Amino acid sequence: MAKESVVERPFAVFREECRGLVIGALNEEGVEFAEDEVRLAVPSAPDYGNLSFSTFVIAKKNGKNPKELADSLASRISSYGRNLVERVESAGAGYVNFFVNYAKFAEVTLEAIYILRENFGRLSDRDEKVIVEHTSVNPIHPIHVGGARNAVIGDTLARILSAAGYDVRRHFYIDDVGLQVAQASYGYSKLGDVPVVGKSDHFVGFVYASTSCAMSIKSLQKEIERLKVEGKDEEVRERLSELDDWVSVASELRAKNEKVFDAIYQAVSSSADPEGEVAELLKRYERKEEGAVRLIRKVSELALAGFKETLQRADIEFDSWDWESELTSWNGGAETVVEWLLRSGFGRVEEGTAILDCEEVAKRYGLKEKYGIKGEVPPLTLKRSDGTTLYTTRDIAYTMWKFDRAEKVINVISLEQKLPQLQLKLALYALNLGGLAENLVHFSYELVHLPGKKMSGRRGRYVTFDEVMDEAVERAYEEVSKRSPHLSEEERRKISELVGVGAVRYALAAVAPNKPITFTWERVLNFEQNSAPFIQYAHARASNILAKAGQGVGQSEAEYAGLSTKYERELVVKLSMLPEIVNEAAENLRPELIAEYANDLSSAFNLFYDNVPVLKTEEVGLREARLRLVEGVKTVLSNALYLMGIRAPTRM
Repeated sequence: MAKESVVERPFAVFREECRGLVIGALNEEGVEFAEDEVRLAVPSAPDYGNLSFSTFVIAKKNGKNPKELADSLASRISSYGRNLVERVESAGAGYVNFFVNYAKFAEVTLEAIYILRENFGRLSDRDEKVIVEHTSVNPIHPIHVGGARNAVIGDTLARILSAAGYDVRRHFYIDDVGLQVAQASYGYSKLGDVPVVGKSDHFVGFVYASTSCAMSIKSLQKEIERLKVEGKDEEVRERLSELDDWVSVASELRAKNEKVFDAIYQAVSSSADPEGEVAELLKRYERKEEGAVRLIRKVSELALAGFKETLQRADIEFDSWDWESELTSWNGGAETVVEWLLRSGFGRVEEGTAILDCEEVAKRYGLKEKYGIKGEVPPLTLKRSDGTTLYTTRDIAYTMWKFDRAEKVINVISLEQKLPQLQLKLALYALNLGGLAENLVHFSYELVHLPGKKMSGRRGRYVTFDEVMDEAVERAYEEVSKRSPHLSEEERRKISELVGVGAVRYALAAVAPNKPITFTWERVLNFEQNSAPFIQYAHARASNILAKAGQGVGQSEAEYAGLSTKYERELVVKLSMLPEIVNEAAENLRPELIAEYANDLSSAFNLFYDNVPVLKTEEVGLREARLRLVEGVKTVLSNALYLMGIRAPTRM
């Protein structure tokens, strides 16, 4: 098959042929219909064909019996010339079922995969630029397992959109203007010449937690004294309970690094107003004062260096690292947004604080029903009375910057940020930029739960992405060593890294983002079903068959008509579906569909492996066809794994 005649989307071609046959028969039938009413679906079982058309809508529209219409359509179509359609049948109360010509379809599909290889599943270019902003962890602690879900689904989504033909750019937004990074930097400034110990982002996380702890203890002690003087005994007891919790946190932190914790604790304790010092540091940074810039940038860069190391291990890369300070503060972007919103008619100043009336914006533009808003939308504080702007205000300026570079912007941000993301859209409407708001997507996701773990960055209690990958790799090593003791130590370690990291990525991407994840090792590293190791093992199996076949693949003429068992036919159809799954996952922003597809394909291949001989097939043409089928499985599994950022080992 020449490359120019390759069918890049075999199942789509089959679907269009079926649709054309239905439209032709409906026209001949003389019934009234709209072409968008001709929809075909994949039946629940192969006995009902490979695609099915329901006549109910059109029959009702024309006052006809659905079954009689289906019978008539099937009869007409049976007399038409066909290519990939072998036969058509009417069934049930009003269905027209289409059966693919497996010999032709296998040739079209397997030859396309053989020629296109890693490009099978990639769709034609679409002239649309998309920015996917994801991860964007504050530079105050390492990426924890919750942030890891953001990183993995954001990267997977970007890969899928790119495969679907979009011009995709991946952006990381560095929130260096927030109070938290100022607090971490304040603590770091008290260390003097204490060296960075361990991985840099972990060190910053420890500094932040120690500073937060010391400041909380000092604040509570001060408040307790005030409440005692005022005779508020009940409130004193409540604050003492909070203080006990923070003293316990202090003990935990001090046990980890006594020198760093003590330096920070003593500095905070001796300060008359640590909160004021932190606020002043932030204001100086927003004004771009040299000393503040040098300090906060240094701490942020330490965190980012650690992030990049973690993300590189997980095969996650970015095209742009966007500093909040540069894009929204120092260039006056956020201040300009405040001015525009105050002039829009929806903004006002109350006691020195600039506010946007989001409820009024929603009502004026009829957005409450559109966005499913129940109740009143809280106003958005744009600028504090002390002159500092807030995160969402700066995010408005950043969003406008992104739209200068793309037609569509996707923000991968947790479900907890639903209100700020809604307020961001409403602010765009207030600025008469509703078109941008419609092309701004809040791709939200639920949290990750680790049984028995409670996380808090302020308290230094979290499970990091690094720790999860480390443990996954060690557990994978034990499993690989049991299954393949003949491999060298170096090979087992290399495979374990691919399997362990892949297992974590799959576990975080395979669950629909709107569902929470309970992270258990039994599920993450299950070699038997629905996991990265399960899919990787199927890929390794296919690789092993081809390795044993040697250089003979492609040397003989394949007899595709011989692929007659249900196992072979199911595999052919599943392989043809990758481009359609990519298209659906991209159009509906559903990265979990790739995981579901790869898992189903692996299950189908295992059934084929257990029931159909390949290397022992005596007939040369059939052996070649089966080897092409195995090669198709290997290629498509590799392509699907790539879309999830997972490596495809050839040995396990």
